[in-house]
Amino acid sequence: MRMKMFAAESFEAAKAMIFAEMGADAVILSEREIDGGVEVRAATDKMGGGMVPNEPLFLREARGNNGHGRGIENPLFSRVRDALLWHGAPQRFADRVAAESAGRSGVQFTDPEDAIAEGISRLVACDPIPPRLERDIVLVGPPGHGRTATTAKLTRRAAIARAELMPVAADLDGTAGGHQLASYLELEQDQIRVSETPEHLFATLRTLRAENRRCVIDLPAINPFDDDDMASLQDLMLAIRAEPVLVMSAEGHPEDQAEAAKAFARAGVKRAILTKLDVVRRRGGAIAALSSAGIAFSHLAVTPFIGGGLVPAAPSRLAALLMEDAPGDVIAMKGAA
Repeated sequence: MRMKMFAAESFEAAKAMIFAEMGADAVILSEREIDGGVEVRAATDKMGGGMVPNEPLFLREARGNNGHGRGIENPLFSRVRDALLWHGAPQRFADRVAAESAGRSGVQFTDPEDAIAEGISRLVACDPIPPRLERDIVLVGPPGHGRTATTAKLTRRAAIARAELMPVAADLDGTAGGHQLASYLELEQDQIRVSETPEHLFATLRTLRAENRRCVIDLPAINPFDDDDMASLQDLMLAIRAEPVLVMSAEGHPEDQAEAAKAFARAGVKRAILTKLDVVRRRGGAIAALSSAGIAFSHLAVTPFIGGGLVPAAPSRLAALLMEDAPGDVIAMKGAA
């Protein structure tokens, strides 16, 4: 399926553009009012070029300046764009990646995966977390996105690298997070640190820092759309002086993902670990969301297993995930730690 967003001065004008480009079989998925008109998202089962273009100005300028176009002029542009759209990436992000890969690199690619990697490298930052931490980190994120499992994976990865990392379960909401974390690590609960109040958490961190020991803190779930939750997170970050790292699932609606990522970015998040890549087919929305929020990709969680479940993020790995025939386990065998 190919999806596309159309902008016009009226709904009727947008429909005319949709049927002219996509044909009579196009299905209208959504519509919303914007300044000066409407935006309408439509879909069709037909893929590829050979249609009337409805591209942003920066794409038309890119084509005019360097001779790289779309459709029959540059089939790779259409292949890259359609792959991203199939993966649920927003229209503008798909167009920008395609333009950067096909129109501005100065390199003529023949492999769509290489082209996507080139485009992503110009729009997305990758900044993996080293096994031996320079400062404590605290994992934040919405409910059900895999913070506790990621805490265990980071702890196990550090142990393999002979870099001690103390897992701390901040069980501030009384949900027995310490038991779950200990279970994931196959440890007794007294082998990790559990804090049930903010004061106890502060005391635990003072003790660990006095012993020159680094830690990863598993924080309770945070609703990014709740102002009180986000204010509390910012207050806590100021108090504990640890780097907040977002744990975000690849599941979900692209617009929800984008709004959540921007909320965490405003709270001071600079890096993120993208999870549940093994259980979703369409990963473009999450990748576009973090990019639009200015959050760097740290690691990719491509398996549910605690050992070997994290892969350092890189444009080539993100590109592989965005190709329709790239299952997560193929990526997991190349650099997981």
